[in-house]
Amino acid sequence: MDTLTVALGQIDVRAGDPRFNADRIIAEVVRAKERLVDVIVFPELSVPGYLVGDVPEQEAFVREVWYQNERIVAATAGSDVVVIFGTYAIDHVDAKGKDGRVRKLNAGIVAHRGAALKNRAGLPFFAKTLLPTYRMFDDERHFFSLRDFANERQVPLQDALAPFDITLNGNTYRIGVMVCEDMWDQDYVLKPMQILTQQGVDVVVNISCSPWGWQKNRARHSVVKRLCASAHVPFIYVNATGVQNNGKDFIVFDGSSTAYNEAGFVAHAVTPYADCVEDFVLTAHLPEAPHTEATDVTQLWNGIERGLRGFIDTVPPNMRKAVVGLSGGIDSAVVAALMVHVLGKENVIGITMPYRDYNSRETRTNAKAIADALGIQFDECSIDALVDAQAAMHDILPGTSPFKTVQAIARMTVLAARAGAVNGFFTSNGNKSELAFGYYTLNGDGRGAIAPLGDLLKGEVYQLAHYMNTVVFGREVIPRAVMDVAPMDELGPQGTGTRKDPFDYGRITPEGVFVRGYHDAMVHAIVGFRKDAEWFLECYMQGTLEQELGLDEGTVASLFAMPHDFVADLERCFSLFSNAIWKRVQSVPLILVSKRAFGWDYRESVLPPFRSTRYEDLKEKLLA
Repeated sequence: MDTLTVALGQIDVRAGDPRFNADRIIAEVVRAKERLVDVIVFPELSVPGYLVGDVPEQEAFVREVWYQNERIVAATAGSDVVVIFGTYAIDHVDAKGKDGRVRKLNAGIVAHRGAALKNRAGLPFFAKTLLPTYRMFDDERHFFSLRDFANERQVPLQDALAPFDITLNGNTYRIGVMVCEDMWDQDYVLKPMQILTQQGVDVVVNISCSPWGWQKNRARHSVVKRLCASAHVPFIYVNATGVQNNGKDFIVFDGSSTAYNEAGFVAHAVTPYADCVEDFVLTAHLPEAPHTEATDVTQLWNGIERGLRGFIDTVPPNMRKAVVGLSGGIDSAVVAALMVHVLGKENVIGITMPYRDYNSRETRTNAKAIADALGIQFDECSIDALVDAQAAMHDILPGTSPFKTVQAIARMTVLAARAGAVNGFFTSNGNKSELAFGYYTLNGDGRGAIAPLGDLLKGEVYQLAHYMNTVVFGREVIPRAVMDVAPMDELGPQGTGTRKDPFDYGRITPEGVFVRGYHDAMVHAIVGFRKDAEWFLECYMQGTLEQELGLDEGTVASLFAMPHDFVADLERCFSLFSNAIWKRVQSVPLILVSKRAFGWDYRESVLPPFRSTRYEDLKEKLLA
């Protein structure tokens, strides 16, 4: 293969705005012509955007996407640059999709010299063959797969998936193109890469709109190496960057577009999250380029920071002021610091809301210390009158659970009122561990415009706090005393009862060493990997639970002296998890950064706790 200059169009796609995206693509095509680029590639669904809900049911939107497709194709006239971009392909008007509307495919177009090129089957597009229907993905809701399309048209799939022949500089190249999921074929019987490369290709291009997730890029490198081991051709991966949302989850796209050589090793990598178009020279034998991944906590910070900026972009510019309830604890401290980083200290207000002597001097001091370190406005607003009035009105007695609820709702009322007064919004400061076990008040701390930490386990909040102190701010904006204080709700009088959470969270040492907690690891296993009570009990009986959860040796024994203690806590936690579903389905939007997030990523029905017959048998054996 002769040398080709390829531009990786890692752009920030604006979901739901085809005109804006098409204008950006056309502008980049014009610049590519000036740089004498041979091929420029843009991400999956780079015209309509990926996460647009049920907007594809609107005929006007679909027509607009097709009109913008034609504009982009026309922009390739008068030069030799080849443009590959993701969009909708639309079948003839009388063909209906599974949604009962005009048939659409999640597809791409290869445009050259003012025309959309056709492959061997005569199709002027390539399309996604494997449609994901897991996590937040629901492609089959609106799209026809290439396989179904080919079957209905009675076209052999290998023809529908055939490479495109492109003539450049007097040479003809066979370019195989595929869409996102088609490369992740491990769990599918159909192997699009295999079908494509068996027909002879010089290079394979994958266009994606693939969210960032923990260790996702490491997994991708492994997948591409496996694909190239049999194909023996260079592989080009172009991913979108920016933030899109599904109404409940703000989902981060890191880009990380990469060119791989024929052995599957990284030959060129675009900086993660960069909104850019980057050129590289494609040859038959690309040399491997030095490549390192950022640390896990750095990647976590990048995801949270970009996701929060994506949320702020949805807020009207005149309302970009955040009101944060500062309790003096770690969660509210991290949220306040995040808001200062993204909005500036002049646009963040911290409020502490004590009730009589229920709030300790320690946490009140910490709240002020946080505000002072961040340089934000800090107000103290007593909720005595609000709480006492509500309690008296409904005959609610101090010390009862309803009295705690009244306090939590009163604090939310203060935050909402202040946010309205300053024409801003207020935050929900809860973390994923609290969401999992329902350790929050639905109409209290469970309310707000955004839950920045809603997909972070409690231990990860400590990790983020340490990272912000040492790297982001370069100084201690979150005092060590805040990291050391025991988590508490402060909804009861000082010195009465237990005030600590009944959970073992992760923690961070003064040296920055992270120690994983049992209940954090439990949440990660339940939500991220769908582990059930039976699995926990079996691992405990086999002595492998700590290893499976990544815990330090001796953690479980230090928490549970006897088997019946372990079983009691296990059943308590799974009951709490199930009983909190009705809260979670009404939860605040969050930033998705984990393997599985609450919202429309981890879908839940309100169901009772489930314990299998085998669980009961194992339990009886253990306790006997």
